[in-house]
Amino acid sequence: MELWKELLSSDVGLLSLITIVLTMVVVGTCIALFVRKVRNAPQPLE
Repeated sequence: MELWKELLSSDVGLLSLITIVLTMVVVGTCIALFVRKVRNAPQPLE
């Protein structure tokens, strides 16, 4: 519980939290774009 207080109250903790959240958003966006491109890719001719 003490770690949560430090994470949410100190400047370094808040910057770390912002970094973690932004990283998760970027990774999620990249995965979503990749999956969308794979689904919309034309099928190879046989």
